[in-house]
Amino acid sequence: MRVIRSAKPYWIYLIITGKKKAEIGKDFPKSPDWDRIVEMYCSKDKKSFNLIPEKDREWMRKYLGKIACKFTCKTIDEYNTSWLDGEDMLKNTTCLDDVEIMDYMDCYTHRKFYCWNISYLEVYDNPKELSEFVGVCRKSCLNCKYVKYFDGLCDERGTYKFARPPQSWCYAG
Repeated sequence: MRVIRSAKPYWIYLIITGKKKAEIGKDFPKSPDWDRIVEMYCSKDKKSFNLIPEKDREWMRKYLGKIACKFTCKTIDEYNTSWLDGEDMLKNTTCLDDVEIMDYMDCYTHRKFYCWNISYLEVYDNPKELSEFVGVCRKSCLNCKYVKYFDGLCDERGTYKFARPPQSWCYAG
């Protein structure tokens, strides 16, 4: 089982060009069935897309609303926002300074955060459609809070069609 993770176009651009070596998040997959593969979905966020240098926008356009690349997440490092020292200790790997990390984490409610380290990046020449994947349900369908991401309830195999990409990440088959 793999993971689909959503990111804005500028962050996908930084990953594809090799500048971004880790993704940060408030949590991470804990399933023993996770094969450590992360498929990266590129959102259609126009504001973020406009941060991409103009000379690179044309080739980046094909990734909007699609799975742009995948990587192996060999390690996940745990951090605490109180450890951030103002010296931008993770800027080289995350492309975020300490203030941006604190803002993203809303440090008053989320102290811990995780760096999903990017290894063995594979960029798709032909980006994949979200519909090529199925979500893997980890909950009971009754009163499922995730139903808004599904196209109906789970099938007998515990999989579902995506109605939209995940806000952060989700398991996929």
